[in-house]
Amino acid sequence: MEKFIFLTMPDFIKKETAFNLEFLDAKACLNNLTEEEQNQLLANKNDIEFEPGEIIIKRGIAVSHVLYLIDGLAKIEIVNDGKTTTLGLVQSHSFIGIICCFAFESFDFTATALEKTKVGFIDKAIFEKFIKTNGNFALDLIRHMSGSSNGLYHRITTLSQKNIDGALSIILLDFTQIYKSNSFTIPMLRKDLANMLGYSKESVINTLSKFNKEKIIKVSDRKIEILNIKKLKQISKLG
Repeated sequence: MEKFIFLTMPDFIKKETAFNLEFLDAKACLNNLTEEEQNQLLANKNDIEFEPGEIIIKRGIAVSHVLYLIDGLAKIEIVNDGKTTTLGLVQSHSFIGIICCFAFESFDFTATALEKTKVGFIDKAIFEKFIKTNGNFALDLIRHMSGSSNGLYHRITTLSQKNIDGALSIILLDFTQIYKSNSFTIPMLRKDLANMLGYSKESVINTLSKFNKEKIIKVSDRKIEILNIKKLKQISKLG
């Protein structure tokens, strides 16, 4: 009679996988360049300042440079079926649209400054040279782009599953992180905020008014002060 031998699963496979969700930012990627490469990058970089509302990248322009946002804040917009959608915000020390830079011949999005913003335009050719000659830099850049893609997917999914209260709470909490303060001025119009959340302008105005009446926030035109951040965080999770 044939015997069956059942092998037990090795102990190391039984262990739960520990996910390392630490995001490698753009600044850390550039710090992996050698001193000589950093000097080459600086020699092939031009810094340009943009005023609020000024377009940094226009959709359809050829990709000739990698853009690094040195200081300020910008928004990224895409167009699908004639409808413009705000994908998200780009903060200081971040690449602007790095995911698209090596995938297409032209930019597939528009980037607009939301406040006074300084951007470094790095020659794409020198960037490609570093990718080919510096393995550590190339690996870190892949990790950065993967993290950016993952963050974008989660962001879109999270906002799409939230009602207006939850979605608006998330954005307001984002601004506290961006400005490192519970008091800030929203750098966009109500209609632009609504576009980013996927709700109507009226819904955003009504929800801000409701939060104001409930003393969760204090609203004065574009100026916002978070009065009850614990409550706002609760709404962002449950809304």
